[in-house]
Amino acid sequence: MALKAAVFAGEYEALGAWTGQTRAELIEEEGREFWLCWDGDRVVGVLRPWLRPDGRLELDFGRCEPRALPVLLARVHGECFTTVDGADSGRLAELGRLGFRVERREFRYSVPVAPVDAPVPVGLEVISAAATRLEPLLALDCALREDVPGSQGWQPDPVWFREETYDSPFFDPEAYLVALDGADYVGLVRVWNGPRPLPRLGLIAVLPPYRRRGLARGLIGQAFAALHARGVREVTAEVDDTNTASNALLTGFGGVVTGSDLELRRAG
Repeated sequence: MALKAAVFAGEYEALGAWTGQTRAELIEEEGREFWLCWDGDRVVGVLRPWLRPDGRLELDFGRCEPRALPVLLARVHGECFTTVDGADSGRLAELGRLGFRVERREFRYSVPVAPVDAPVPVGLEVISAAATRLEPLLALDCALREDVPGSQGWQPDPVWFREETYDSPFFDPEAYLVALDGADYVGLVRVWNGPRPLPRLGLIAVLPPYRRRGLARGLIGQAFAALHARGVREVTAEVDDTNTASNALLTGFGGVVTGSDLELRRAG
């Protein structure tokens, strides 16, 4: 019987049998349309596409049999990107045969959480993201992404940003901090408290005029102090292999590379 791809339409029992997740866990993950690959009445592959605010189509392949990949990809037109564990030679080979090529590499880090002596530069203030206004925080986020490999060209989307920030179940107001110079938002650190088993350091960045002054260290120091007080001892993070400053920053906090991810691109 030939495989077929179809939009998920509430087949929780079949999907759960394939992924090992409960119905409640699957419902919690919902939010965007995604595709299943079927072999008769059995799921053999999952694809979650996402059109990012920078206009790039990101493909998140869940558990997939190799034969499901071309069937799911047939539903995707034009340029697209996906990320694969650098150690997953099988998946890399399969996607290579389907036209994907390596675009860039990120290192995965494990970073110990401990109190550090890293004061914020004099004249700057640090507040919780919970106390910020949406518009200037969104503008800062877009500006900082211009220097993050793979995130350039991010466009403001207030609805998406609110859902992914203030309204996110993983928003941690004690570890998502924003640096202010007067009324200007000039840098941030954000640690997400899920959905992964360990908290994730999603971004640490400051605007160019405020770099090399210890602000990034000061932001991480304040976020880590809050996490350490709650008993958190480790966070994860990802850094592009070409980002010398961020790699040095994390290793300076005792971060250790635990693996890598490859971003792959299929041309349109």
